[in-house]
Amino acid sequence: MHLPRLALLTFSGVGLCYAGTLVAQNHDDAHDKSWQVSAGAGVIARPDFPGSDSVEVLPLPALNVTYGDRWFLNADGLGAYLVRRNHSSLTFSLAPDVTQRDESDSSHLRGLGDVNRTAIARLKGAYNLGPVTATAAVSTDIADQGHGTVAELTLQSRADVTQRFSLNYGIAARWIDDEYARSFFAVDPQQSQRSGLSEYEAQSGVGDARLFVNAVYALSPRWIVAAGASAAQLQGDAKDSPIAEDDSYFQFDAAVIYRF
Repeated sequence: MHLPRLALLTFSGVGLCYAGTLVAQNHDDAHDKSWQVSAGAGVIARPDFPGSDSVEVLPLPALNVTYGDRWFLNADGLGAYLVRRNHSSLTFSLAPDVTQRDESDSSHLRGLGDVNRTAIARLKGAYNLGPVTATAAVSTDIADQGHGTVAELTLQSRADVTQRFSLNYGIAARWIDDEYARSFFAVDPQQSQRSGLSEYEAQSGVGDARLFVNAVYALSPRWIVAAGASAAQLQGDAKDSPIAEDDSYFQFDAAVIYRF
């Protein structure tokens, strides 16, 4: 199953997820059943594959659509609120997972085979603890592309610097299961023979931890500029894998968004 890159990137981006959430919050009305739409375009710079020391720069569509207080299409995918209260929420969504590895991307990967992009089902809960919001999400591969199950815990806070400018910043950690670890970080005997890399067994555990900051600036009531950056460090078996060229990486994105 090969998902179109442009469609997948509609749901990507460090800063755009926050920007879309901010737009939705600014328009939220639990009793309004009308459509709310914002859309834009930008770019994203990210590693070619998990553990890569090279970066790819790609076009980044940005889309946030909500209908009433139930349905959404945004950085979390296409989904619905199962629970939505003042200080907590629970959502279920279907989304693409843009993480992939193509052995043609690097001579270092030759003989390892490809890991394709996939589609995931995600259950995500958030709870507001005063100035801090705690978010836990569990995503599982529903297209059987070897992405397994991933759980992520995030702690973040927001600062309204001015009426037009706001920041969101925090920390996050991801746990990966055996299937994900094997797909992206293990080297089996056949792969070792073809690639020349040493055999390596990777198992479930904390895959990475990251720091992030996102910024949104309102140029006008309808136009906003969003940008985000994150710095991450591979952990455990992922960090020690012979596939990983660099155990730390950065991601950046920026876009201009129009609110209809």
